[in-house]
Amino acid sequence: MRGAVHRPRPAAGAAVWGVGLAAAGLVLAAAGARSQAVSLDEGVFRIELGGREAGRETFSIRQSGTGGDAVIIAQGRIVLDGERGREEVATSLEVSAEGLRPRAYQATVRDTEPLRIAARIAGGRVSARVMSPAGEMMREYLASEGAVLMDEGVAHHAYFLARRIESGAARIPILVPRRSRQVSAVVRVSGPEPIEVARERLEARRIEVESAGGELVRVWADPQGRVLRVEVPARGYVSSRTAPPR
Repeated sequence: MRGAVHRPRPAAGAAVWGVGLAAAGLVLAAAGARSQAVSLDEGVFRIELGGREAGRETFSIRQSGTGGDAVIIAQGRIVLDGERGREEVATSLEVSAEGLRPRAYQATVRDTEPLRIAARIAGGRVSARVMSPAGEMMREYLASEGAVLMDEGVAHHAYFLARRIESGAARIPILVPRRSRQVSAVVRVSGPEPIEVARERLEARRIEVESAGGELVRVWADPQGRVLRVEVPARGYVSSRTAPPR
């Protein structure tokens, strides 16, 4: 996902009983596998740049495993027609289900300057291998306790921030792999307030993320943390859910 082993032939009744146990074991194993894979969110975002439709982001967020071994895997694919032409980005983020700590991240960017990032987060550090046409290099930077990974231009990553913060304001470290750095951001939560998704009116919290010398990012998320809309006003970037989460 061997060699043959010879055993004495069991009596007919024992054979039937053994088959029954094997079948029951398979059913239980299948049920266990299903119970260990849970969809937390999935969907599509429509991306606008400067008021024009520029692309799509498709994503899935799933939890697998149980107890302390449970992990959340968030995968996404972005296709964007930007100022530099067509860009495709594939991402995969692994986060611990307990504490929502980022553990590993991969990103592949295909555009005029292709890039690949493979990073591990452990021991308060990010160790990343960055591959580009210029060559391969290792980069290491701080990952403070409580850090949230939110890569540039990836709307669904805000799910983990929305799950982490409840209300009011807080200062949270943000990991930005495509910049190979951690930034300290002030995060403010307000609402609930109404937001429309595919003509359906939903209640959402508004989360504003502002880093020192960085861009203001606005996120709208439902009570389960599922992201409905992301805006970066300075870049004219808007990412809107094409259908309500189910």
